[in-house]
Amino acid sequence: MQVQGVFMRACAAARVPITCISEEDPQHLLRAAELAGASAGKSAPHPNVGCVIARGIQVVGEGFLYGQGTRSAEIQAVSRAGEFSKGATAYLNLEPEVYHGQAYGSAVHALKEAGLARVVVGLRHPLQHLRGRAIDTLRSSGVCVEVGGEELNTEGIFKEALRACQVVNAPLLYRAAYKIPFSILKFAMTLDGKIASSTGHAAWVSSELSRERVFSTRAVSDAVIVGGNTVRRDNPRLTTRHRGHLPVRIVMSRCLRLPENANLWDVSIAQTIVMTQRGVRKDFQTLLASRGVEVVEFDFVTPRAVMEYCYHRGFLSVLWECGGMLSAPAISSGVIHKVMAFVAPKIIGGSAAPSPVGELGMVEMNQALKLSDVTFEQIGPDMLISGYVHPIPNLNQSVSPTVEAATSLLDNLSSSKQPPVISFYKTWDPYGEFSNFFPHSISLSDRNGEVLVWKSVEHFHSHLLHWHWLHV
Repeated sequence: MQVQGVFMRACAAARVPITCISEEDPQHLLRAAELAGASAGKSAPHPNVGCVIARGIQVVGEGFLYGQGTRSAEIQAVSRAGEFSKGATAYLNLEPEVYHGQAYGSAVHALKEAGLARVVVGLRHPLQHLRGRAIDTLRSSGVCVEVGGEELNTEGIFKEALRACQVVNAPLLYRAAYKIPFSILKFAMTLDGKIASSTGHAAWVSSELSRERVFSTRAVSDAVIVGGNTVRRDNPRLTTRHRGHLPVRIVMSRCLRLPENANLWDVSIAQTIVMTQRGVRKDFQTLLASRGVEVVEFDFVTPRAVMEYCYHRGFLSVLWECGGMLSAPAISSGVIHKVMAFVAPKIIGGSAAPSPVGELGMVEMNQALKLSDVTFEQIGPDMLISGYVHPIPNLNQSVSPTVEAATSLLDNLSSSKQPPVISFYKTWDPYGEFSNFFPHSISLSDRNGEVLVWKSVEHFHSHLLHWHWLHV
């Protein structure tokens, strides 16, 4: 092991690419991606990160980022591995973040001081101002670093591991490429493609097991979006049934013809934001505000404008649980990236019964959108069909996808030029260091031991450690 370590450091210093020499590499990298998945819904707007330190087949340390401001996955793994880190290999699903040289206490500093022989990185960081900095820093200190798709072959046994690294941080990859949050359109329908009866009754199309999956998906989302029709017809709560954090609940309504009493107006459960046209029903806006509901006005409230707003609010992933009237323009404007369709073995019929997607203007079957990376999963009596409308961006390519590329298949039904009326906080500064909006509430005990819920946390990512300022 010592000879191998000297060889690796010499190659790293000479910038000589080294192919994978360990049969255990794919399984350890896959494990790092699996650990990173435990961060989902907890670390936004930061990436999901996992780290595994191993000596051959034996794992000697693990860690994952379990919240904003906590110790990094790399520091946790090095701490648990202790002296066994020397001459070992660290596996990271994503390149660590480096800010202005990385001082004591950073992830990169921990990896440098651990005496590792190698570091295997699944993906480079998707943000351009961070991309490659940690890799270069480690290599310049004599650590051999191998990156998926570069020194490591992306075919064969590595393909599954590298794909897992992409999937676990798909929200960040989409955010970096398209400048909007990663959006999933979810719906449940019968075999004949209906989401409700002709009277609008929709409880319940899918099984209880399918609904459990929806709750879990909400728990790893930053926000859930519905339209005014869903509020009027279903009066949903959009909670997670005590699974993980509660996403922000967003209602899109141009006319604001919404009921005065709705479950979503109870913000003691979760935060609610109503997004509407400028100047519409000011009296009703005042009523909502008096109940703690945030109202955001747009010159033109469209799926594109709402997603651009959510991007600047710091959301990484958004779950759309709307009906066909809203899902169609969302798809047409290019803001939907993935579809989750629960198909129940039921037939209800009815020409007036609604379908999950409204009019898209397509008149021939060859115009239909085709999903990629489609998966099929049986959940109780139902079938879950999932696929990507836009494939996960490969940011190793010389040219990243653009918003224009995302909307090239369809005419954009909404204006993407109109900015939101109100101003808002930015999630990252140009160097990726400062976040003054955190979309998830946290619970802390006061001096008397009583638990208090804080709506947001301001967060500064410094060289040495994370400082927090809490505010309601």
